[in-house]
Amino acid sequence: MAVHGQNLKAEALAEKMLDRIGGRGGWAALKNTINGSQQNRESEPTVVYTVITVDFERPRFRIETTAQDLHLIRVIDGTDNNWRLRRSGRIEDVPGDLFAEDMAWYEAHLYRTIHRIAARDPALALDIAADGRLEVLSGEKRLLWLKLDARGEPYAFGVYDDEIGSLTGPWDFVKDGIHHPRWISSADGTWRAAVKALDFNVPLHDSLFARPEGD
Repeated sequence: MAVHGQNLKAEALAEKMLDRIGGRGGWAALKNTINGSQQNRESEPTVVYTVITVDFERPRFRIETTAQDLHLIRVIDGTDNNWRLRRSGRIEDVPGDLFAEDMAWYEAHLYRTIHRIAARDPALALDIAADGRLEVLSGEKRLLWLKLDARGEPYAFGVYDDEIGSLTGPWDFVKDGIHHPRWISSADGTWRAAVKALDFNVPLHDSLFARPEGD
């Protein structure tokens, strides 16, 4: 991993963060995460449950959201297996513009990016912004920034050119030594997610991403 500018400081800050949230070795060994959360939203339905499965080894993920009278699924798996289940019950291809947004989301995904930092991915670089934020870059593009408290624990983060970002609660939801934030919230509170279940390094069978037959 390359380190820009204040290289030793950026590397030390990343190390401090990793130590605080479970250690470099544990995060570097991650292959995937499955995160279940209760999400509270401004719009109806105001409470949903969402399970997000993200594969760190190849560009694929599945997001399934349920609530009373609501069942949504979106699957991105490479370039030829992308589909979604709509509110109407219809299964259809993911539109091209949404696919592009989803791939950008995957590229800068918070937990996957921390994994890449821990694994010292040579495609990434670290820097420290003028306000002390830890920045993660891919070439000239900023993927992620993180604001850390005095102990090294992230309390805010943002992706790409988003300077407002989101807030995170304490990273005390722990499984096998890996820490995740107890909750994440938009800066204005109109979207909040409380972690209810966490798993990782689970065998991800192709059937999990397969498009239902007879759609």
